Amino acid sequence: MSTDELVKDVLGAVADDARLPAGVAQAAWRRRTRMRITRAATAAAALAAAITVGVITVPPLVERDTPDVATSVTWQGDIAADLDRSIPVHRVAAGRVTLTAFAACEPTCSWYLLTHAGTGGYTGARWGWVDVAPSGRTAAVLEETLPARRIGLVDTTAAGHRRWIDLGRAVAGSVAWSPDGKRLLVTTYDRVPGLLADPAAEPDARQVRTGFAIVDVESGDAGFHDLPGDPDSAGLRDDLSWSRDGSLIWEDTGARQEPRKYYDLTGRSRPGPAQESSSDQPAGLSPDGRLLAMGGRSGSAPFVVDVRSGDSTLLEPPGDHVIMRSLAWADDTHLIAWAQDRATAGSGKSRYRLVVVDVAGKQGVTPLTGWTGALSRPNWMPVLTTEP
Repeated sequence: MSTDELVKDVLGAVADDARLPAGVAQAAWRRRTRMRITRAATAAAALAAAITVGVITVPPLVERDTPDVATSVTWQGDIAADLDRSIPVHRVAAGRVTLTAFAACEPTCSWYLLTHAGTGGYTGARWGWVDVAPSGRTAAVLEETLPARRIGLVDTTAAGHRRWIDLGRAVAGSVAWSPDGKRLLVTTYDRVPGLLADPAAEPDARQVRTGFAIVDVESGDAGFHDLPGDPDSAGLRDDLSWSRDGSLIWEDTGARQEPRKYYDLTGRSRPGPAQESSSDQPAGLSPDGRLLAMGGRSGSAPFVVDVRSGDSTLLEPPGDHVIMRSLAWADDTHLIAWAQDRATAGSGKSRYRLVVVDVAGKQGVTPLTGWTGALSRPNWMPVLTTEP
């Protein structure tokens, strides 16, 4: 039996082994919002009104440059947490992953970017979208009104604007850095839905994905390709993401058997990478390629699968935390995830926080942020950047 078959074979069995407490499935980020959380993101926490933030200034445009490359960070218990706040003010990181930006929505959305050479805190700015390069030193931003005509490159070490990349037309609804930090993937729309759609609201069918563009950061050249979204996703975000090696792009299908659909860089359908394409969690495959983060059926606990043996491990740590969604791998055996407060999991409103969970051994949990207030669902979206 191939590793792909092993992974698929365990999905049904594991999904039936354990169920989340009542109310968790309803509170979790709904699949139909189809929001990317990669380095980027689902949703979660209330905006703390007491937080005072600055505004990124935009000086005159300067000469273009190439993205920086940073030295990799390996897991040695390295954690930067901000446990006093539900919405972080100070840097949050674990292992090789840093919370480089986030959007907080209550109800309108505001973006916050990690600045000051990665050692400071989060600075607010009126952008419509933010993603941060693997180096952590350059952010790609879209203007507040989406779809946007141009992409801005911001130096996070000084919170200063470097240059604009003009796309020639107002189509950009989201932007994502390639794993090598040399290209940008722009998902294009005719109209753009909000960041954190209300799961109970009816979508606006006029808002639809039209395709994508691949932008070379050094030259600024952009190649546009048609790739309409699924009609069922009209009015909802349907952003595209990079594969792990940057050779393909993919969309979230919402299907159990084929959660990710892959395309080449011209928009032609292609088979997905082994194992990686079977994951329905943003974390996907571990850095060493051994473990795959999975979510199972609606309402079941997330789990990880050993892609060689097919052995599965439910993410059910003891104590106060119920793991909801696996967002990124801090290293080969630690996941950054959204967790819910077990004491409030069965109620209509609950508390949420970012945590690191050890997928081996006793599944210890290390909090990264403080608990939110009681919410019907998380309402801030993290951008998690993995260093090369």
